Amino acid sequence: MARKKRVPDHVAVRLVQKAKDAEKKAKAAEKKAKAAEKKAIVAEKKTKAAEKKAIVAEKKTKAAEKKSKTADEKDDFDDFDDFDDFDDFDDDSDADKEVDSGDGEDHADADDSEQVDEELASLLEKASLSEDPEARTAKMMREGNFEGALEVWKKQTVEDSENADNWRGLATVLDAMDEGDKANTVRMHLQRLEAQAVSEVTGRSMEDIMADLLDDGVLNFSAGSDAKTQKD
Repeated sequence: MARKKRVPDHVAVRLVQKAKDAEKKAKAAEKKAKAAEKKAIVAEKKTKAAEKKAIVAEKKTKAAEKKSKTADEKDDFDDFDDFDDFDDFDDDSDADKEVDSGDGEDHADADDSEQVDEELASLLEKASLSEDPEARTAKMMREGNFEGALEVWKKQTVEDSENADNWRGLATVLDAMDEGDKANTVRMHLQRLEAQAVSEVTGRSMEDIMADLLDDGVLNFSAGSDAKTQKD
């Protein structure tokens, strides 16, 4: 049989002592934890007490404000305890009414002035519209107002789309504005209008007239289905 090892007495004493020391430390740590917990509880109670005090202070402040407001209203009422004060107040009101009446007259004068300006502007516009559009747009273009001239001719073509002069004026303005493509489109429409007018007078077809114009720019029967017939 194996022999059991015997722990020396001095080692056993040390082990027992270490165990006791560890137990003491554990108890001390537990006490510290409980003390910290108590402090936390006390701090929480103090915080709640401070909050309650703040609420009470706020209520007192509001009550003081109400008392102050009531006192001010009472003082204001006391200021009118004499009938003379009311008489003075009535006099001031009458003066204010007179001032307000004067302001009303000023507003009426301003409204009348605006109405006169509007009527004058309307008359000037009518006079401008009655002017010959060619002369009016020529003046605008001399002054550099090409946009204004363009709007005039646009309006003219809408109001009288069968008038070739309106389309001719529109093409002229577009040329001056370096809008060559748009001007050419307008001129093509202008040629159709002129061809239609010639067709109604001469009895020639629109196709023959357009071919004649595109040939040399002159209606001389130089092209078209009736060109040979005319030459014969």
